Amino acid sequence: MAPINLFVFREVYFKIVLSILVVIAAMLLLQNSLNNLKLRSLVAEATSSKLQITASTIASAIVRAEGLGLAMDEMAGLQDLLDRERARDQSIVQIEVVSPIGAPVVVSGAIPSNPNDPKHVDRLIKEREQAFRRVLGARDKVTLFNAGLHLYTGRVIYDSSDAVMGAIVLTTPTRQYLSRANQSLHKMTNAYLAIFTVVAILLVPFIIFQFSGVRHAYRALDPDLIDTDSKIDDLPEAAQNIVVTTEAGQSAYSSASAELDELLQTSAKKHKTGEAGDAS
Repeated sequence: MAPINLFVFREVYFKIVLSILVVIAAMLLLQNSLNNLKLRSLVAEATSSKLQITASTIASAIVRAEGLGLAMDEMAGLQDLLDRERARDQSIVQIEVVSPIGAPVVVSGAIPSNPNDPKHVDRLIKEREQAFRRVLGARDKVTLFNAGLHLYTGRVIYDSSDAVMGAIVLTTPTRQYLSRANQSLHKMTNAYLAIFTVVAILLVPFIIFQFSGVRHAYRALDPDLIDTDSKIDDLPEAAQNIVVTTEAGQSAYSSASAELDELLQTSAKKHKTGEAGDAS
């Protein structure tokens, strides 16, 4: 058996450390992905809640006008109100007041076109149709619809008889709030990388320390250490006990082997003596 030292266990240490680090990295990656999804959802809800303040202001004006007997398309100052509210919040690109069937009544602003996307108009039409169906078809008074590129926030308007007069739909690009979410996500990712680095640094000496007993046990079985008191004294007490036990076992084995050889020799001599007597 060749001399055994720490480097004999480098493959074992490497595989154990690598396996643990892979598991930790997978857990942190999964946690980071879940946090990303949750953060995007929370930021979208927070943005929609802020836009609901604008929608509530417009809805209150429409309800007051309806109490005076004016329909939405008869309100002279509704267009100016929408323009002021949109100018107050730069994140809003469009405010629409639609009828119960989704037909635009008053519109302020427009969603910017994307010249690099030839299907932008068709995609925008589908988004608006889905958003109007979600807002007017849901039983909730307030609705949030994330279409990917745009976030639609809707608020249903009821008249004095609790019938649906229409809805207010506010549109904002998702990049307006995703930039803040990405900044927070970047900070969380750096925190996870710092955690992983600290764990990786502390894990290597911890694994070496935990498996030091096994290493000492193998060292105790090194033939170069047996019958060498100066080297045995350098081993831990548990390893010294293994060496002593091994030496005792080898001594007992040697004694038994010597006794067996002696018995075999004696038996062979007696057998030869008996054959010689028979021959005479």
